[in-house]
Amino acid sequence: MKKVLLTLFLAVSVCTTWATDTHAASLKIAPLKYETTLKSGETKKGFVDVSNPEYETVKVTLRVQSFRQIDDDGTLQYYPSAQVSDGIQLDLTSLTLKPRSAMRVYFLLNGNKLPSGDVFAAIFASTEPSARSGAEQSVRVGTLIMLSNGTPSSHSADISFLRASWLQLGDGLRATVGVHNTADERTYTGFFPDISVKAQPYSSTTVKGPLVFAGRTRTVDYKNDGNYFGPVRVIANAGGQPRSTWVFAITGYWVWLFPSIVLAIVAGVIWFRNSQPNISFRR
Repeated sequence: MKKVLLTLFLAVSVCTTWATDTHAASLKIAPLKYETTLKSGETKKGFVDVSNPEYETVKVTLRVQSFRQIDDDGTLQYYPSAQVSDGIQLDLTSLTLKPRSAMRVYFLLNGNKLPSGDVFAAIFASTEPSARSGAEQSVRVGTLIMLSNGTPSSHSADISFLRASWLQLGDGLRATVGVHNTADERTYTGFFPDISVKAQPYSSTTVKGPLVFAGRTRTVDYKNDGNYFGPVRVIANAGGQPRSTWVFAITGYWVWLFPSIVLAIVAGVIWFRNSQPNISFRR
């Protein structure tokens, strides 16, 4: 029995040591998103902070790629673009980060070299596996760059669908909105549409939609807490073709107030009927 326990202990020790030697490095980058506008021929300077939260020194390489959406779930595809790489120039393409340290990397946006209109790119920072451990995996983090260069691209969106439960109970109104970028899919343009949602006759709110590339449809969950009672017409509009639907709402304090009123009315009717004198006529 002792030999079995000793063998198990040695096996666990070996596995633990191997896992320690082959761990993946960690890396952070900030900000995660950079948005700006360039006038025709303008240049702007920006930066990203790359940090090493681990207790080991790591080597990091940096590069610029373009990206686009490839489906209606918002999945991004990254790909090399010489024009975008020339227009977003990094002051460093490699660096070494000591344990628990960070470094600021500057970049220059050159409007003369970047494509006109919408530009979508990413600055990636990737760790290089250490020479002592070939099993160590590389870690990649990135900052998304979204900018308008020179003449803005034309942006338009339709509401492709509006779904809501006919009976709305709880804290407020809930609906699912589909917003469709009507531009030609081959243009690779995109934007964050403003979606106006009206709850007639009560209120109107505007929510910022997700990034929608040309030809794509994204889904937005609409939530508007409040005290609603009765039939409500929900209308969604993103500047193009709107959609509407009718719901019956009992939300907010009406969830308990409406049943209380009904019970009070029923109780009043019963009391009134029982309190009437029983009159009979005899011949």
